[in-house]
Amino acid sequence: MSLYKTESKSKKKFEPLADLEKGIEILDPFLKQHEFRFHGFEDIKGSGRHFTLAKFKKERKEFILGYRFSVGQIVYQFDNLSVGHDFYLDKLGFGSKKKFESVQTEDKLLPFKYILSDFDYLVDDFFKGECIQLQAYSKLQDNIIKEYDQKARKRYNRQFYELRILEARSEFSNKNYKKSIEIYTSIDIKCLLNDLDGKIIEFCKKQC
Repeated sequence: MSLYKTESKSKKKFEPLADLEKGIEILDPFLKQHEFRFHGFEDIKGSGRHFTLAKFKKERKEFILGYRFSVGQIVYQFDNLSVGHDFYLDKLGFGSKKKFESVQTEDKLLPFKYILSDFDYLVDDFFKGECIQLQAYSKLQDNIIKEYDQKARKRYNRQFYELRILEARSEFSNKNYKKSIEIYTSIDIKCLLNDLDGKIIEFCKKQC
């Protein structure tokens, strides 16, 4: 029987992938040395995908590894603050030295060996320390993600309204003046409207 077999939160037993179990056996001695204990697998399903989380905990700290066909995600957590493997090492100044890359390899155990090697750079702050840097980097990472989301949302809105403007012009060409002005009125990013749109809007107002 596997050392790591456990129950998911749904209380249904499942067999973690054999490669994942073998990989964890590579990390386990180091984690135990620093008093991290295996806290179970969690089986995640959604949007046609299925992957497994392996969790190790030590008091307020948690190491989480996400596995699908290979290692896909590594998270270090302190209380409710967390940071990804790459971001953590990059900010600590070890970006050029880290070995783990989230790409699939024929050797399914190689990523775990690389993770174990990278652990050495995290001893002072995460495994032995008070996660001072982790807490700071987590907030920085959140700000970067929020900024990216805002930019992506603005980019989407711009594209959406550009399509709406084309639709308004088409309605005008078809002499659907009321519909055209309704669409123009719904456009929040007014800077997207040019002189032609201004003339169309004035003409439509006179016709309605």
